[in-house]
Amino acid sequence: MAAPAKGVGVRLTRRGWWFLAAGVVAFVAAYAGGRLQLLYVACLLLALPLIALAVVALRRPRLAARREFAPRVVQAGSVTTVSVVASNTAPGRSLPAVWWDRLPWHPWSTPPGALRALEARGPRFARNNATTVLYDLAPPRRGIVPVGPLTVEVGDPFGMATCRAIVGESELLTVTPEVVPLADSGLSVPAGDGESRLVQRRATGDEDDAMTREYRHGDAMRRVHWRASARSGDLMVRQEEQRSFPEARILVDTTRAGYRDAEGPFDAAESDGFEWVVRMLASVAVHLRRTGFLVTIEETGPSQLDDVGRGRRRTWGDEEFLSRLASVHLTEAPALTPGTHTAAGPVFAILGTAEPETIEWMLTHRRPGELAVAFVVRTSSAIDQIDRSFGVPSGASRLDEELADAGWLVVPVRADEDHAAAWQAVVAELGRSRGSA
Repeated sequence: MAAPAKGVGVRLTRRGWWFLAAGVVAFVAAYAGGRLQLLYVACLLLALPLIALAVVALRRPRLAARREFAPRVVQAGSVTTVSVVASNTAPGRSLPAVWWDRLPWHPWSTPPGALRALEARGPRFARNNATTVLYDLAPPRRGIVPVGPLTVEVGDPFGMATCRAIVGESELLTVTPEVVPLADSGLSVPAGDGESRLVQRRATGDEDDAMTREYRHGDAMRRVHWRASARSGDLMVRQEEQRSFPEARILVDTTRAGYRDAEGPFDAAESDGFEWVVRMLASVAVHLRRTGFLVTIEETGPSQLDDVGRGRRRTWGDEEFLSRLASVHLTEAPALTPGTHTAAGPVFAILGTAEPETIEWMLTHRRPGELAVAFVVRTSSAIDQIDRSFGVPSGASRLDEELADAGWLVVPVRADEDHAAAWQAVVAELGRSRGSA
């Protein structure tokens, strides 16, 4: 959205201050020594920076700016191209300027760039009244982050004074968590259409009978099963089939009590452990959906992903899901409800240092015989130093022991550990269990 320049500030540069100081010294020397020539020099030295201040104040930037992102939704660490269109709103030609955009992370601004002089507003100079500056931006972390506003600085020809103005407003950029490619776990379904089952079956009859039903008004003739019709004496049509898709559930701990490294207010607390959890959630959910699973996500805190309305939809898009993850944050109070799912399928839990009620809640979501994996973020652990099995690993914590005793595969990780390596531990365990079966 375009907006005029604001926050105008005029100041002397270092050169301007030196000229001003030299003028004061020359004035004192002229008065002390009675030298008229020094007085002229002093007046000139004092006048130059003051004239420069007046020039930049009168020619201060009067610009409007609008900003666009391509793409507007970007993964953390990936690049988006930012285009800023600056136009002159003053009745006269603008001065050449230096510009930079403000950023919400270090180094807090883009490198300075040159902005050419722009013609005055009006139809006569419409072609040269605006210019577009481009730069690439690689957000280091997820979130809905403000980029901008644009800062423009002009100076006088002698470099003695500058005028800085804030132009336009900031624009929000959606930065989604990074999706890490995960190895094939062997959980993928054999066909993208799912498993088929018949709507009804007859108690008696052969295979043709089980695949057909009586003709009903409105049925298409192409569905008529002629052999079954000839045998029964009535028109029979092929029975409709339903498709069922394998389900997977992901449990994620979003309460602040589960992350001891969390700092800051609840709605903006920062935690390296929680950021690992969000990235793993994004990676696992996208991986499972791409291999044919219907994914249901449940949170220990109040729902932020609107799971009831979106999580089980076949048309739920990855970009829609990742965009919602960009704004997921830690919550204060848990909102736990016992698991009531009847469909079989693997269960994945991603959590930090879980509270006892969280553990009990997790255990209600696993049916006997189902695969259940818990990724537990710790302050210190190493994937290659921990024995991961369906039994109780050596040196396990109380959480590990309770989950392992309930049949869960516990995968301890650090907040700086690779997500693909953590998933590979699950793949390796599944391979060992199949080999021993």
